[in-house]
Amino acid sequence: MKLYFIPFACSLAARIALIEAELDCDFVMVMPGSKLPDGRPFAAVSPMGYVPALETRGGLALSEGPAVLTYIADLAAEGVLAPPPYSDERYQMMRWLNFVSTELHKGVFAPLMTTRSSDGARAWARSLIEQRFALLSDHLAGQDYLAGSFSVADAYLLAVLNWCEHAGVAIGDWPVLAAWREKTRARPSVAQAMREEMPLRHAA
Repeated sequence: MKLYFIPFACSLAARIALIEAELDCDFVMVMPGSKLPDGRPFAAVSPMGYVPALETRGGLALSEGPAVLTYIADLAAEGVLAPPPYSDERYQMMRWLNFVSTELHKGVFAPLMTTRSSDGARAWARSLIEQRFALLSDHLAGQDYLAGSFSVADAYLLAVLNWCEHAGVAIGDWPVLAAWREKTRARPSVAQAMREEMPLRHAA
């Protein structure tokens, strides 16, 4: 497999998942506007140009974060990255994967972290924070993970909450989320993934 990534982008969640599941994978860093090492445009793997993207052993080019993360979870041993299929917990995991993708990643953070956003778009994104962070904070109060045990949804949430300072989002106003982020960063797979990507981020 090959995982296409940008350091500390949402693709960090896929790296965490691969480490957690002890799956072999080649990591290919994507440079915006540049071709891949094999000469292809990145659009050949990810039509929208987004990371993460995954090329599977069978030749499938898979894009969109929740799809990539679910694929990795299904390759892992049962219970390592996702609850059992057809269980209530599995559907809760899928709920949270989509919540992080749409309500946080695209809804809040994407407008705050691009120079192409208008003032109105940024104001709208900030107006969404209260409800979404309150929902997350209430859910995580008194429990360690989004859906029973550690899953790809937690890896994705961690990757997104890492952006708070860069986006000007005061995570300290949400003590439950700040504490959850700190605790999750100490998880061995998360710490390893961040350690691997940090020098790449500084060099980019």
